Amino acid sequence: MRLWGILVLAVLYLLGVFAYLAFFLDLPFGEPKLVAIPKGTPLSGIAQILEREGITSRFRFLVFALLSRKTTLIAGWYRLTPGVSPASLVRILSQGPPQVRVTFPEGFTAEDMAQTLESIGVCEASAYLFFVEHPEYFSKPWLSQALTLEGFLFPDTYFFQVPTPPQEVIATQLARFEEVVLPLFAGRDKGLNEVIILASIVEKEARLEEEKPLVASVFLNRLKENMRLQSCATVVYALKREKGVTVHTLQKKDLEIDSPFNTYRVMGLPPHPICNPGLSSIKAILEPAETDYLYFVLQEDGRHAFSRTYEEHLKNKRGTP
Repeated sequence: MRLWGILVLAVLYLLGVFAYLAFFLDLPFGEPKLVAIPKGTPLSGIAQILEREGITSRFRFLVFALLSRKTTLIAGWYRLTPGVSPASLVRILSQGPPQVRVTFPEGFTAEDMAQTLESIGVCEASAYLFFVEHPEYFSKPWLSQALTLEGFLFPDTYFFQVPTPPQEVIATQLARFEEVVLPLFAGRDKGLNEVIILASIVEKEARLEEEKPLVASVFLNRLKENMRLQSCATVVYALKREKGVTVHTLQKKDLEIDSPFNTYRVMGLPPHPICNPGLSSIKAILEPAETDYLYFVLQEDGRHAFSRTYEEHLKNKRGTP
């Protein structure tokens, strides 16, 4: 009897070792891979995907999932490493992809958003910016005139899985823009592109919410008078875009940069928005203050002084009464 007991214990030990090696031991190798589990995929289909992607054995995954009664797994995008055990995979897929909260402030550029997304692991900045430069991927009729998605990536708070493909991130932002912004254009004859370009300039120029309709009136009045916009914000954008230089205070020589975004030299609007404006800046262009102002200049208290003539503007620049 003692011999049989020893044999039983030995068999049980070997079975335990086998089960540990087959189902619980993580032996990761290679780089993590982005794996999609589509909604509605049955357990057998998930096992096939994992084997096809080289993550684990279809058979071992199915056996462990069935034995552990973890047959309801959550669809989504996962970053999985080949060689991870079936036990770890079942646990990961049962919990679902992790989510992060990300807030894009008003006035963020697409590059700002890309860097934020990469820093929290949602997607690579370069991949995000690739889709920003290709609006045609998103088949939105209202984007037919857009050269880029800059300006249409609505700044808001979002929740994204980690990771999420960049095109899905952008699709979420465009859907929010469609929901919040497009209704404002119902019954209006103002072009979407032109409004968003101007709104992006207002967003960068106006520090105070209450000044946005006034700043908007200045740029609209200058366009009516066939004057150059002469927006410092567009020059800042041009320097970053053309030379990779970030400046906070412009020098006189900066105003000479050869760029279609330099509205000190180029008549009319820049080619596309210089940032992603918030709702208040867009509304400021659609419903500007009724003024005859043509100039404004920043004061020491953070507010702007507005003027009708160049002479008044020069006095405001000097701070004289």
